[in-house]
Amino acid sequence: MLRTLFVVVVLAVGWGFALQSPLYAACLYLWIAYFRPESWAWNDLFVTLNLSYIAGAYLVIRTMISGVPLRLGLRGWLLVLFLAQALVATLLGPDSAYSFGYLRDFAKVIVVSLLLTAIIRTSQDLRLVLIVIAVSLGFEAVKQGWTQMLLNPGARNGNSIPFLGDNNVVAVGMAMLIPIIAALAETSTGWRKRAWQFANIGVFYRGLSTYSRGGFLAVGAVGAVQLWRSPHRVKTLAAIAVVTLLVLPVLPQQFWDRMSTITAPEDRDSSTEGRLHFWQVAVAMANDHPLTGVGHSAYPRAYNQYDWTAGEFGLNRAVHSAWFGVLAELGYPGLLLFGAIVLSSLRACRRVRRAARRGEVPAAMGPYAVALESSLVAFIIGGSFVSFHYSEMLWHYFGLSIALERVAAHEMAAERERLEQQQRDALAAQRPDAEPVQDFVWA
Repeated sequence: MLRTLFVVVVLAVGWGFALQSPLYAACLYLWIAYFRPESWAWNDLFVTLNLSYIAGAYLVIRTMISGVPLRLGLRGWLLVLFLAQALVATLLGPDSAYSFGYLRDFAKVIVVSLLLTAIIRTSQDLRLVLIVIAVSLGFEAVKQGWTQMLLNPGARNGNSIPFLGDNNVVAVGMAMLIPIIAALAETSTGWRKRAWQFANIGVFYRGLSTYSRGGFLAVGAVGAVQLWRSPHRVKTLAAIAVVTLLVLPVLPQQFWDRMSTITAPEDRDSSTEGRLHFWQVAVAMANDHPLTGVGHSAYPRAYNQYDWTAGEFGLNRAVHSAWFGVLAELGYPGLLLFGAIVLSSLRACRRVRRAARRGEVPAAMGPYAVALESSLVAFIIGGSFVSFHYSEMLWHYFGLSIALERVAAHEMAAERERLEQQQRDALAAQRPDAEPVQDFVWA
């Protein structure tokens, strides 16, 4: 009853704000998508209402009537081209009817991601969206992480998260969430800063307690990137050391035995051997359909046909790799587009990070750029071992990286205009000491 009441109150407040602007409508949609109230509240009423569809449709309509211009740009068109490749792969795939259902859902993900690039106009808008994502996805994760670490330390948490999936995907999702919360902590003060830091420890432990090896590597990659990009490396290293000393001692030998199989070929279990086989099957599918693959999300459907082991690793198996998943389902053109989207997103984060360091954009843009960059690195590592390629979270992050770059360009243009106005004012007052305006350029 209390959960249902909580969801009703949040929805009432959320819709009250959503009626005011597309940005708040996007926040409402993101809360529903990441929090999944229909699963959390244990009430069938929210399932029948189809909250995500209603909020998504309203977001599109609210954006259109608000007159927000949708300028795709090169990177936006890459997302559209990827969706077009998925459509072609579905139409020409061996089981179009099966793929179309998944393609419709993925098309909605692309639409929302593109809308985020248009709706987010300032660094404050970006921060608000990041807060909604962090709170919505981290709410239950923080609770489970801290509760288990204190009451049942070292136990394996195999619970799924409706927004993400099974324990392996949860681990990658938590690794991608950690940098976002770290950026929010870095750009906060007082009790808010401490609250974000407290939350991040819970998310960190929630990810590790899945016992996912891919997630473990992804978390390690996040720590390395955060340390590498930090302007205060000693302070960052000390913070990482504190969290490590707090969390790792509670993990039992069973955890470390499982992690040791990452680099020990002689200790590979059936799970590892299975993944290697699934990737080989993905290559076989791509070689058979090099331009289109077997169709969007159709790897499990086509697996039995390409499995030369006659079911040794099961039937209708998943590909267990984002990269091989795109290759098998969308062919080599799809993999090329996907790689271009990932690389261009990392490049955008790099450009904004450097602009923030030079003082050309608000200082907070730097931590946000590092956070998205770290999250994408977490995906690159962790997503190599799970089917994360159509995850809504990943594509939202692609959209956020586009928004990040556009906000930075807008801020740089505004700063240039301010300096030009200063020059005009100085000339009007006949001040000989006026300094010439320097154009800002991306590094």
